[in-house]
Amino acid sequence: MIQKKVFANKPCLLIYFSLLTGIFMSNPHFVSGQDLQKEQNFGRTTQARLAVEKAWDVYHDGALGGTLQSPKVQTMLETDLHESRALLAEAYDAEDGGDITKTVKLIKNIMQITHRVISESQVEKK
Repeated sequence: MIQKKVFANKPCLLIYFSLLTGIFMSNPHFVSGQDLQKEQNFGRTTQARLAVEKAWDVYHDGALGGTLQSPKVQTMLETDLHESRALLAEAYDAEDGGDITKTVKLIKNIMQITHRVISESQVEKK
């Protein structure tokens, strides 16, 4: 009796799995890894954006507080921050265009600039 019940549900299971397989295979997002890669890059560009925002905040704290090393350093840091924003815009464009290599390279440059700006902004006057 028990075996009859198990085998009686077999056609339903086959139909269920066939439907799931059909749905899975018909959706191109499941079939290719491109969306996963795009999502990972989106996370990276988001991290780069947050790093740029943090660098601006730390810079402004130092500039408004009068604790930056010198006016020359202040000008250099602000120039670097503007460059990081321009690179971020390029990274978004590269990401939208599907150029993952360029996106990663730009994000690397952005992160280097923002780390430098943050560390330089935290060095106080002597």
